[in-house]
Parts: sequence; C-alpha cells; structure tokens
Amino acid sequence: MKKITRKEFIKKSGTGAAAIGLMPQLLSVRPQDTYDLRPLGNTGMMVSPICFGAARTMDEGLIRYALDRGINFLDTGRSYGNGNNERLVGRVIEGNRTKVIVQSKQQLEESWLSFKGKGKRGHDEITDILNRGLDETLTALKSDHVDVYLYHSAELEYLTFHEAVLKFFTDQKSAGRIRASGFSSHDYELKLLIRNNREKAYDVIMHPINFSGGFTHSLSGWTAKWDQEVLLEQLEYAASIGTGIVAMKTCSAGPLPTGENGEASFRNAVSWVLSHKFISSAAIAMPSIEQLEEHTG
Repeated sequence: MKKITRKEFIKKSGTGAAAIGLMPQLLSVRPQDTYDLRPLGNTGMMVSPICFGAARTMDEGLIRYALDRGINFLDTGRSYGNGNNERLVGRVIEGNRTKVIVQSKQQLEESWLSFKGKGKRGHDEITDILNRGLDETLTALKSDHVDVYLYHSAELEYLTFHEAVLKFFTDQKSAGRIRASGFSSHDYELKLLIRNNREKAYDVIMHPINFSGGFTHSLSGWTAKWDQEVLLEQLEYAASIGTGIVAMKTCSAGPLPTGENGEASFRNAVSWVLSHKFISSAAIAMPSIEQLEEHTG
C-alpha cells in the first residue's frame, strides 16, 4: 500500500459533514490525550484511547515509535500477512510484554467445517481449529498469553455463539492463555452486538463506528451502513454492562471538518468517536510516521 504524507493525509476532504449537525464540543477530545488510559470494560485492563492497528505495516520501528508516543494497545490478527504481522508484533513486544496490551484475532469460517458445528464431531472440529490457531498466535507473539483474543470477522450468529466456540474461550481464559475474549464484526445488522448485550458471552467487542454511520472498505471496496442511533445506543448499553468497546473503521467515512468552514481531517473523525466515553479505544491502521503523528502529535 502506498504511504501518504501528513500533508496529503490532511488535504483529503469529505462531503456531507454540514448535514451531520455535530456540536463543536463533540470534537473536544484530542486523540493524543492518550495517555489518560481508559478501562477496557470489566477486563481489568487499561488501554490507550488510540490503538495501533498493525495490519498495514511490517515496520518494527513504526510500532516501537507508536509505543514511544504513549500507545499501549496493539491490534493484529492471525490472517494478516499469513501470520507475519503477529510475528512482527511478537518481535516488538519481546522483553516488554507486561507493558503492552496485545489484541489478536482468528477466523472461523463455515466453509472450513465439514460437520457445520453439528454433533460431537462438529464440536470437536471447531475446538481443534481454534486451539490450533491460538497455538500459532502464541508462538508468533513469543508469549504465553494474548491479552484480547477475538473471533475475527464474526458474521454467523450460530457460530459466534456456538457452544464449542464459547467453551474454547472459557477454557483458554481459565488456562491463562487468553485474558479476555471477544469478537470483531462488520455486521451492520447489529445482531451479534445485540445478542451479546442479552447474554454477555464475550468480554470485548470490536465494531465499526464513525461519524457517518457507514463506510467503504479501503481495500476491497465493499460498503456497509448501519442505524447510527441504534448502534450508539447498543454500544453504550454494552459498555454499561462491562463490555470493552474497541472502535474500528473510524476513518473509513473520510475526514471530518471542525465546523462549517473548518479544515477536515481524519484526526477530527477519530475525535468524534472518542468523544463517546463508552468507547475504550479506537483502532487505527497507521502505516506511516506522518499518519501516526497526525493522531498522536
């Protein structure tokens, strides 16, 4: 992916901001005030409001610089770079493990399941896939535990809340290999979030949220929209029952102006997200120093 400079980053502009009707005070949260750490729900972990999304970099120095800037929360995933992104993060945190909170994720696709989760063989198949993935994650991270482990791109309700999946997370937390369980979802119907609010099966939810109520994926071009009022209501409720909320797609709606004639920036877009105090952290992919400094400078 082509890196962009700070100047290019700021010059990008969005449309329709005037119709959003944002109050100026919603933009008063500066993302770089990192360093008033926020609780990640009831997990006992305190995280920087800015989470470094490592998926789009293979530069160790950039991640180390992010830590130097006060970020203590890193996001990676088993599928990023065929595991190389986790290995990158593992090299960075080696020798500094207790000072960094690492979130990783693994997928569980229905197409991988011969038995579609049915019966004992279906249960065992899911367990084997998840155990193998976690083993690979911990090896890559050079760690005996991962702080937050997510079901990556959860979509199907029956799999997300499958007995074998939930038991895997419970067992691995008991064994100390996972500190907190969760799922990430691009599901704009919000059904997984709403169900977790009923059942509190997971400790952390990573969910899209931005000022526009939708996004276009920067790589694949697919789009999603959601009911902003319902999403904010459900996320706030989730936080009220102790669920940690990690925001994603915070910049995917484009830059946000500070007012009618204000300069638009992605920093403002992230500030809008973080002005909602029920958000624990906003994960941002920052593949260049210019972008990192834009959000933390």
